[in-house]
Amino acid sequence: MSHGNAVGFFVYRGSVMKKKKPILASKFLIKAGITFYGKRYFSKRVKLIDEGVLSQLKAPFVVVANHASFADVAGMVMMLYPNCASFVISETQIIKWPKLINRFGVLPKKQFTVDTSLIRDIKYVLSKNRPVVIYPEAKLSADGRQSIIKPAVAKLIKMLKVPLVTVRFNGNYLHKPRWAKTKRFLPMTADVQLAVTADEAKTISAEEIHSRIIANLACDDYAYQLANNIHIDTPDLAEGIEHLLYKCPVCNEEFVMTSKGNTLTCTKCGLQVVQNTLGQLEGCRFDKVTDWVDWQRDCCRQEVLQEGYRTQKWFVAEQLDGKKYVEIGPAELVHDHTGVTLTIGENVEFFKKGVLYTLSFDNDHLYFATEKAIYRLVRQDQVGSTFKLNLLVEEQCK
Repeated sequence: MSHGNAVGFFVYRGSVMKKKKPILASKFLIKAGITFYGKRYFSKRVKLIDEGVLSQLKAPFVVVANHASFADVAGMVMMLYPNCASFVISETQIIKWPKLINRFGVLPKKQFTVDTSLIRDIKYVLSKNRPVVIYPEAKLSADGRQSIIKPAVAKLIKMLKVPLVTVRFNGNYLHKPRWAKTKRFLPMTADVQLAVTADEAKTISAEEIHSRIIANLACDDYAYQLANNIHIDTPDLAEGIEHLLYKCPVCNEEFVMTSKGNTLTCTKCGLQVVQNTLGQLEGCRFDKVTDWVDWQRDCCRQEVLQEGYRTQKWFVAEQLDGKKYVEIGPAELVHDHTGVTLTIGENVEFFKKGVLYTLSFDNDHLYFATEKAIYRLVRQDQVGSTFKLNLLVEEQCK
């Protein structure tokens, strides 16, 4: 696996065969989707609020945005039209309907790996006076705040010498937190800024471009909810949040939290924490979900700093085969001072410390993209363990 060049978030496809040009987004399909789905969804349910800036911009340009739910993808399409952009997305998002999704102009990639051919695809789309949309965090936000953004995207803008537009969505995480079972309908706003002009892309440093991206995409949806007095009152308000808040702040036991309704309970010591309709916590030393997460992160930092640190977890491994994942057997994941070692049968994948600066995960899975295959590891126990592994990897790389 190649790493460390200027475009480190792209995938290396490992082929010298001539690659077909990417399919541009179908204006007919985009318009149909907006007409029959988007307008109704965003006018009656989510209430997307924007100033129409993106629809007025003249392509080519690149958009980078924060990513906390798939509502922000649909919202981006709405805001850009009649501009029809190509979205850089994970290959795992097109496995069910690849032909249809490709007609929407997507540029598939594997997460956290290198791809020079994708740069050619982006240049082709821009040459046709179409925008390109990139989510530089490369995954959904875990807690409604900004995830790690590597300098690679800034180096790409420097290379392309095109305008860079940043879009920060507020409320997209609250609409569907990655741990939640249901969607919540509330206002979602978009802050659009021309971060870098075409002339600036030629003259300012990649470091300055990167700092502007970081500043413009900084977000905190729980703070946004409280500041705007947004009440969310659903029967399952906190159900699933133990995937995020996995460690009890009273007895310090891990993976003992459970939830029902708006209440989070420790099955070890009996602590009960209520999340109110403004997203704030009642009944423990943390008023904010993000404070609880920060405490867990601090605990993970201390853990990886210990001499002889080693975490071992077992999963069931699946491999992406065409349109579906196929079970291929048990998998062992070891994280220690050297990095991450993934063993599936006789196949061993080693990711040296620093190569994986974060993990692709959800409540029940870890995802690994290698030159050989895309693997999905199915969690067998310990609710919250995928998030903890992500924190351990991130803290080791700091």
